[in-house]
Amino acid sequence: MNKIIAMLSLFLLPLHAASAPSDSEIDQLMPLSLDELLAVNVSISTHSKQQMSKAPSVVSVITAEDIKATGTTNLMEILQSVPGVYVKHNLFAFRPLITMRGAPGTHTLLMVNGAPMRDLVWSNGMFWKGLPASAIERIEIIRGPGSALFGADASAGVINVITKTAGTIQHSEAGLRAGSDDTQAGWVRHGASWNGFDIGLTAEVSTTDGHQPRISPDANGDTGRANYEWDNQDIRFSMAKGSWRLLADFMRHDDLGAGLNGAGRLDPLNDSDDSQYSLALAYDNPVYTRDWGLNAVVRYRDLDYSSGNGFLAPTLLDPNAREYLDASERQGGIDVSGLYTGISRHALRIGGGVTWNEIYDVRHDPAKANPIPEQSRRDLFLYLQNVWHISADWELTAGLRHDDFSDFGGATTPRLALVWQGTDRLTTKLMYGEAFRAPSYQELYYKTAANTPNPDLDPERSKTWELAFDYLASRDLRLALNLYRFKRTDMIGADAAKQFQNFDSFTARGAELEAYWQASPTVRLAGNLSYRDDDDSAYRDLNAPEKSAYLRLDWAFQARWNWNLQAGWYGERPLPAGDPRRELGAYSLVDSTLRYRRDKQWEFAASLRNLLDEDAWDYSSKNLPNNLPLPGRTFYAELRFTF
Repeated sequence: MNKIIAMLSLFLLPLHAASAPSDSEIDQLMPLSLDELLAVNVSISTHSKQQMSKAPSVVSVITAEDIKATGTTNLMEILQSVPGVYVKHNLFAFRPLITMRGAPGTHTLLMVNGAPMRDLVWSNGMFWKGLPASAIERIEIIRGPGSALFGADASAGVINVITKTAGTIQHSEAGLRAGSDDTQAGWVRHGASWNGFDIGLTAEVSTTDGHQPRISPDANGDTGRANYEWDNQDIRFSMAKGSWRLLADFMRHDDLGAGLNGAGRLDPLNDSDDSQYSLALAYDNPVYTRDWGLNAVVRYRDLDYSSGNGFLAPTLLDPNAREYLDASERQGGIDVSGLYTGISRHALRIGGGVTWNEIYDVRHDPAKANPIPEQSRRDLFLYLQNVWHISADWELTAGLRHDDFSDFGGATTPRLALVWQGTDRLTTKLMYGEAFRAPSYQELYYKTAANTPNPDLDPERSKTWELAFDYLASRDLRLALNLYRFKRTDMIGADAAKQFQNFDSFTARGAELEAYWQASPTVRLAGNLSYRDDDDSAYRDLNAPEKSAYLRLDWAFQARWNWNLQAGWYGERPLPAGDPRRELGAYSLVDSTLRYRRDKQWEFAASLRNLLDEDAWDYSSKNLPNNLPLPGRTFYAELRFTF
């Protein structure tokens, strides 16, 4: 931490010495100004657009400008900048797992354009590595419960990634990127009009040898490098006309290395893959009649995954142990809601729908392990929300949702949020929400060597209180403080017989402090501090640090040049009781990106990740004696052409 502060102090000394670029050049290179940030509208809190500081939840927004300025190449990288968010990695395929406010990744609902990315077996996908940055327009994040609007798995938070689609792509672009670990990527983005339709296309293809940490030793006592290579294709097409919008997406991972199997053994032979495509037809008309707005969406998604040999340990009789887990899954859903504004000072939203998931086409060798049961899940849901504008300074949001699942029963989740704009500078929010996590497919049905399912499980439930302050200290400085306390009950874990059961509760409280300072027209600083105090429950998530800090600097130091520096500090993570390994110490990561805009068409950037080559580790299962090493220093350069 001290090294980071010293480095930032050194770089801040000459900030005002450089000649100032023009306003237009600043706008092309820099992220949003404070005025622009305060004017941002979000829809994730109520399904209706409203100013971020007045939304009835704790909301963060990441824009395409933020992503570009920081040199981010993937969704998972930029999420680390959000207070209370920590992205850890699984030893199997180095799969990213999002933890929010210390809750496991299964308690955070990740969506793309409002569509949940979860699947029945693997939550956010067996090998899903995130979304390429070139496809992202903005990210809206709720830190806190969201089940009253979004249903299951939104107890810790909700992340909605909004992609670049028809009507929002102002310029066409092509780009190339290359760097460490033999990483190469190319992307295109194009927007056009055709016969009254807006057309949008984004596509990115990439390949990498990936992070290849030296494992010494693995669970077998062997030493070697974990193979985390992977190839990725991401293609997104959209059409829009009036209130209608069509989205068609395709994602695929090929030649994906597991690195280590589930037992913590090095696996150099794996050749896994997964793919998914999705379709969505949406209708959004805020003035369907004088007093009614109407929103409707129909979705379909199909997934296919093959584990290769990433789950079984090779043996003399079967050195490859192939075809352990191959299956397909289909999903569908309909969601219709209406917004009624015919009552003075009230905005009443009524909605409902159905979703269904089904495992089908299981391809499996029964001689090697238990097959995947071909099961399905259906969820019927209704929700009601009222936003009451009590006065010019006071607003009360009340909501209620009921979900009825075909496999484990129902769940009802309420929410209340009182927002008071005490002055032009200070907004205060008091919020309460309940949420739930649905028992997973594995917990209900899928027997493995490690655990036995239980079809009688109840959902995990949570109750959260939040108090938030948003303060505009001056025209150049914004401060925010968020205090929270949550209690989770009916936590799911394995008993002595390795069968899943609903157990005890878990309580945590915490605070998040945020600051945004526009030091000059060419210099912007942002940062946050997060602190969490967990109880001693065996069900708390030890993977995420209780203390963390983030600092970011953007400096347009010359015409056409921008420099970004971001630093994250992550505190110690204790190990579970009885774990003989050493505790995971605190670590810091510093990233730097230099960007040059030659003219309105050509742009070049170079980026260093983990600039100080910090030795950092993520928690892994006890099967890996020394935990999982994180990537060291890496470099990449990119070239963009706008036309």
